[in-house]
Amino acid sequence: MRTVCLALLLLAAAGPAFAEDCTKDLLTAFQKQRTSKAFRVEFSQQTPEGEVHMKVDYMPPDRMLQTVTSPSMPGEQQTMLVGNRAFAGSNGAFEELLPQFTQSIIAEFNNAVGVPKKLGTFECVGKSKFDGHEVVGYRTAEKVPAGADMSKIMARTIYVDPATGLPTYNVIAALSGNADPALKIKYSYPTDVEIVAPTNAPVQKTH
Repeated sequence: MRTVCLALLLLAAAGPAFAEDCTKDLLTAFQKQRTSKAFRVEFSQQTPEGEVHMKVDYMPPDRMLQTVTSPSMPGEQQTMLVGNRAFAGSNGAFEELLPQFTQSIIAEFNNAVGVPKKLGTFECVGKSKFDGHEVVGYRTAEKVPAGADMSKIMARTIYVDPATGLPTYNVIAALSGNADPALKIKYSYPTDVEIVAPTNAPVQKTH
């Protein structure tokens, strides 16, 4: 399985600003994330086959392990990057990918761990609670027409841990706040991540 590009999940362009611009503060948080020893991105998505869960561990400057589980797939499907080598497999059995696929994974990895250049415009939400955690929120600056149905206007809110200064959640939800998020991405910073190239992995066969 090839890696899934997370650039659109991590960040998205925003609408025009209409309140205090706090984009610089949010950019600082993402810069700190990208210099962490390791960070993890997790999210789940409902599909006709059931819930798909993705977890991606990043270890800058050149290591990544993506794990996808789905009712429609046999076991965990994984994609790994270690330096200039990439691997794919299921339940721990890997094969080494061919150069053309490896280069694509390297490009997507670099895009995901690079400091964002087009963050968009975010306004300050301030201190709040999300999933039981004290956080500071930043929301895309959406210009809402008078009388608009707030349940139909979606916005992205990124939450930052005030103690560490690191992003913790990236949420797309209706401004009404009365429905479950359309997408909730969780960021965490595990200290026990190890990404090691598998030994004796066969080279991917062409068909």
